Amino acid sequence: MAAVILDRLIRIAIVGDNELFRSIPHSSLDRLPNLRVVAEAVNGAEAIAMVEFLHPDVVLMDISMPVLDGIEATRIISSRFPDTKIIILTMHSDQTYADTALQAGACRFLTKDCGKEKLLDAIRECSPGPLRFAGHPPH
Repeated sequence: MAAVILDRLIRIAIVGDNELFRSIPHSSLDRLPNLRVVAEAVNGAEAIAMVEFLHPDVVLMDISMPVLDGIEATRIISSRFPDTKIIILTMHSDQTYADTALQAGACRFLTKDCGKEKLLDAIRECSPGPLRFAGHPPH
C-alpha cells in the first residue's frame, strides 16, 4: 500500500449516480493516511451544492449522471470554486470526452479501469500543496 506524505489532510468528494462507483474509491482512499472522503453526491447538481458547502480539495466526478452531467458540473464548479480540483473518473474512453472535460476545467481525465496507482497519481497532481506517495518523486 502506498504511503502518503503530506503536511495536511486532502479532502475528497466522490460524485456518481452508481453506488458501487462511489463505494470502491471511497473505501480505498479512506485507508490511506491524509486522504479523507468527506462527501458523496449522486448527480452534478448535488455536487455543486456539496462543493459550495464543504469546499473539498479534489472531486472525483463521473460524466453520465441524471439531473446535471459531470461535464457541466465541472464547468460550473471550476468557475465558481477554482480551488477545488476535479478529476473526471468515467467509463467513457473516447478522446472527445477527455477534451471536453479538460476544456470544462477538469484537472485530469481517467477511465474507471485506470487502477489505484493512476488514481493516486492524479490526486497527487491535482492536490494543493506538497503531496507525494511513497515510491513517487515529489512534483
